[in-house]
Amino acid sequence: MNAYKIRSIVLADGSIVLKGLPFSVGKSVEVIVLDDVSSQEAANPPDERWKSLQGSVTRYDDPFESAIPVEDWDVLK
Repeated sequence: MNAYKIRSIVLADGSIVLKGLPFSVGKSVEVIVLDDVSSQEAANPPDERWKSLQGSVTRYDDPFESAIPVEDWDVLK
């Protein structure tokens, strides 16, 4: 199975139009629709997206401490 990536804009009625597909007339195809993450990132730069989290962590004692006690690790037994 070959995959082709085409970007499109959702129209006011909720439809999309795909033109110039590399398939012959009458060919059966499967369509999967995904959010275009790259356009969302462009609309919300990382600095703005994470700004609401700034100052939300007031204390972080041991970031590398395991939530599972070492004696419970099967790999060490």
